Amino acid sequence: MQLSITGHHVDLTDALKQYVEDKLQHLKHSFDHVVDVHVVMSVEKYRQRCEISMQVSGVNIHASKETEDMYASIDGVIAKLNRQLKRYRSKLRNRHISQARKGRKIEVAHRILEASQGEEELDENYQPTFDDHRTIEALPMSVDEAVMQMELEEKRDILFFTNSATDTLNAMYRRPDGGLSWIEPKA
Repeated sequence: MQLSITGHHVDLTDALKQYVEDKLQHLKHSFDHVVDVHVVMSVEKYRQRCEISMQVSGVNIHASKETEDMYASIDGVIAKLNRQLKRYRSKLRNRHISQARKGRKIEVAHRILEASQGEEELDENYQPTFDDHRTIEALPMSVDEAVMQMELEEKRDILFFTNSATDTLNAMYRRPDGGLSWIEPKA
C-alpha cells in the first residue's frame, strides 16, 4: 500500500501522521487489495477536515469528514471508508456467486467493419467488408454487477450481459465523457 499524507494550513506532526497510518493499517487488514491511499488534512477557521482517496483493485473510493477536532475527523472518515469497503466486498462476493450460478448465456456476434477510404459518396452496390468477427458471451448479471464490471475494467468500452432480473440481453457502454450508459430493451 502506497500512502501519501498532505496538509493544508495544518502542521503535520509525527503523532498525527502515525495516527493516520495506524487507522489505515486496520483497513488494510480487513481488505488487502488496497493499492494507493492519499490523505488530505486541512483546517479552515474551526473546521478541521480529513479527506481520503483510495484505489482498491481498480476502483476509486473517496470519503471526507469535517469536525472541530482533527482526530475526530480522521476517525469519522475511516468509519465511512470501512462501510464503503464492506459494501464493495459484498458486491464482489455477490458477483462471484452470480457468475457461479447456472444461467442462460447468450452469444453475441461482434463484427468490425472496414471503413471506407476517403470516398465522399458510396456506390449504391457497395457492400462493407468485415475485418474481424468474434463471438462474445453475454453472462447473466445484475445492472449493479455490470456497472462494477465496467468500473473494474476501465479499458472496456462496452459490455453485453443478460439482465438477471428481466432475462433479456442488455448492454452497458462507456460514453466519451467517461460516464456509463445502459441499454435495455422495452418490454
